[in-house]
Amino acid sequence: MQKVIDVCTRVEGHGNLEIYVKDDEVSHVEFRIGPYRGFEHILIGKKIADVPLIISRVCGLCHASQSIVSCKAIESMYNIKPHLQAVILRRLLMTGKLLKSHSMHYFFQSFPDLLEIFNLREKSPDLNDLLKYNTQLTSNTFDIIKIGNEINHIFGGRSVHSITPLPGGVIYKPSLKNIKIAQKHFEKASFLLETIIEEFYHLFSQFTPPEEFSLPNTNYLALNKNRTYDRYEGILTIKKNNTKFEDFSEIEYKKYFDKDPNLQGIDFGSKDHTNLLVGPIARNKIVENYGSELFLSYLEHFDKSWKNNLLYSNFLRLVEMHCEVTKSLNLLEDPFLRKVYPLPEINVIGNKNGIAVVEAPRGTLIHHYRINDKKTIEEARLFIATDINLPIINNMITDYAKKLYEKKDLSFVKKKVQMMIRTFDPCISCATH
Repeated sequence: MQKVIDVCTRVEGHGNLEIYVKDDEVSHVEFRIGPYRGFEHILIGKKIADVPLIISRVCGLCHASQSIVSCKAIESMYNIKPHLQAVILRRLLMTGKLLKSHSMHYFFQSFPDLLEIFNLREKSPDLNDLLKYNTQLTSNTFDIIKIGNEINHIFGGRSVHSITPLPGGVIYKPSLKNIKIAQKHFEKASFLLETIIEEFYHLFSQFTPPEEFSLPNTNYLALNKNRTYDRYEGILTIKKNNTKFEDFSEIEYKKYFDKDPNLQGIDFGSKDHTNLLVGPIARNKIVENYGSELFLSYLEHFDKSWKNNLLYSNFLRLVEMHCEVTKSLNLLEDPFLRKVYPLPEINVIGNKNGIAVVEAPRGTLIHHYRINDKKTIEEARLFIATDINLPIINNMITDYAKKLYEKKDLSFVKKKVQMMIRTFDPCISCATH
């Protein structure tokens, strides 16, 4: 059997594409994320109060989601409920990170591929051509990235690896000046995003997305609050066969999926071996109310051929940003934001197992810790969106590669398959943790 390895480019982190060919046919294809950093082992023996700061180092893009879900897991051990101000500040921090993550993926990773996929360019533009392709889009995207950084700095203490979230709350009270600065940032982001969304619609909605990117029989998983869009708290829902909903709490996750730490990917316990997908499309399949009428009007621009297609996730990322910016502007008006609350004391352990969930930009993120009598970590398990998506990624790229190789050579196959991988927006830094 021939094995062809190629570095997967324009993704968050370092991964390889491995194509296996036997008897002049593609046998299977794997997206391999080999480097092993082992945060699940690094946390062993660490004091529980230090974990959120350590775990934020998993990734430079996903630091807020990682530290906040870590805090929530620890709070579940001590039966602590953070005050409303802390929840608002955490939500604002998560929005800042979403702006940076989604906008960087769209402009640098997906947009060049979309131009080629829909035959607007003969080939994906390189970085220099991309920056010049539409100078207004370039300027708007860089402004949104900058706004995301500024919001993270204001509410997270710095733009990367936030330091303000701690178990029990947040060690930060925003000044009136910073609240006004954040309002101006979000108002500008709202305008810029409407411009980018309109451009996406005019460029791509007239086309029918390629059938190869259509999702196979898939189950969807996302956090939500009574079918309302909420990335911070709520219940987990699995949607099966596009009709059946199953709701459960994070502490019940083992009934539905688990992971072998020695294997790549997370095994979803489906009897029919149906794929499991998390991320923007999964959220869209489960959420019925995004809290924005404008959001719904945007979605109506696309026909049914888009709704079950992987490329639709690019549009959903744009409207998710706009939705969260709108919600953040409302949060900044909340009077609880201006009050002072002391952090609660962390003394009595109610449960040695702490489990919590948030929706990271790329999908569902679960942390599970078990502590000992010394209040140090005895076991840690991190369920990362990219790990959850890895089986469906490999299934889809295998099917795609097999069809391509019937008519094209391996160099062509490698290029096209990487486009599909990038559409999933994998975060290899988090997945290898």
